[in-house]
Amino acid sequence: MKTIFDLREKQDDEVYKAIQNLYDEPLKVVRLDNKSITPCIGCWNCWLKTPGRCIMKDQMAESYSDYVNSDAIILLMDTAQGFISHKAKAFFDRTIPHYHPYIKIVDGECHHVARYKSYPDIAFYFDSEGLTSQEEHVIEDYLYRTAYHFQSKAYRIVKDSSLQLRLLEPRKAKRQSVAFNSVEPMKKLVIYNGSPRRSGSNSALILKKVLEALGDRVEIRDLKKRDKWEEWADAFKIEDHVMFFMPLYVHAMPSHVMGFIEQLQVSRGSISFFVQSGFPESSQSYYLEAYFEQLAIRLGRTYIGTAIKGGVEGLQMRPVKAQEKMIEPMVKAITDLVYEGSFNAKSICQLARPIRLGRGMEIFFKVLAKLGLVNFFWDQQLKKNDAYEKRFDCPYLFLKKKTTTA
Repeated sequence: MKTIFDLREKQDDEVYKAIQNLYDEPLKVVRLDNKSITPCIGCWNCWLKTPGRCIMKDQMAESYSDYVNSDAIILLMDTAQGFISHKAKAFFDRTIPHYHPYIKIVDGECHHVARYKSYPDIAFYFDSEGLTSQEEHVIEDYLYRTAYHFQSKAYRIVKDSSLQLRLLEPRKAKRQSVAFNSVEPMKKLVIYNGSPRRSGSNSALILKKVLEALGDRVEIRDLKKRDKWEEWADAFKIEDHVMFFMPLYVHAMPSHVMGFIEQLQVSRGSISFFVQSGFPESSQSYYLEAYFEQLAIRLGRTYIGTAIKGGVEGLQMRPVKAQEKMIEPMVKAITDLVYEGSFNAKSICQLARPIRLGRGMEIFFKVLAKLGLVNFFWDQQLKKNDAYEKRFDCPYLFLKKKTTTA
């Protein structure tokens, strides 16, 4: 089975017909409009309470079986502000149930363990009109990266004289292809908290410490307050210094952050970014950093840089002193930015370590796995929720009926 998921605002049958010519069997079409994909809130219920099953009750959840049981899917998506649209990003965020919380190491990076035996190839279709060549490059790299972690082959459907199917190849995200700049010391920095979690997020905990350190020289705004977006997007036009602080979410920003970014207009001032992730290695965040470099250019703002800190997941389970030790260098990076007008290069490099996990760490990880310690936290939570016996469930897999002969 092959399935088209149409995530575009303007959906039309002509594109379906053209794409059909690339395949030798009929394609199922699933149209997902604005109300059909509820943004992921990072609740982890699909990992810890209802293994493999999303708690959302929307059309996206209803279409999971179409995704899992297809041997190929075609994603039709819009772009916005030089990246994939917030709706396309929400689609990727909502694929989390198809994987385990358990981790394995591949080429020095953490990957989530597969829940299903196989996953569909993914072909991406988006219009490059209005994109710079570098933005198109960044989008392709992000899409390849996402498919790679989804354990799927990645293709792009491109327009020539006719539609062509092109295999996407791995390319390293360019590290700091746009230089970090500096400005005068900041009288005030507006920080947008991009965590999707309704409460108790690591981002909120870290930013609370930032507020304690900087007082009235910082203002923190929670992007979950959607009723404020119009007011804040208007204020963005005249604000001198703005930072986006967020967790890494399926290799980029959470979808609601992209939704807000889509409302921003070209304006003067500085812009900076801070990405914290659960994975310890900073290489996971480079594809998002590559986009933020281009976003600063598109918005006409001075790019102050992107700080990256891995290994933050589990922060709140640590003793208070251990929490403070982890948070302190992140707070310092932001206070340096405010008081000096730039990130401290040495501090930012230190924050980003390790870039990838070394061979020694891989061996250590394997030892812990054999001792049953790698998955200990996840298994304990599953048992607490009476879901341990269901941890390997594949709820969206079609069950093939056995045929019998007389």
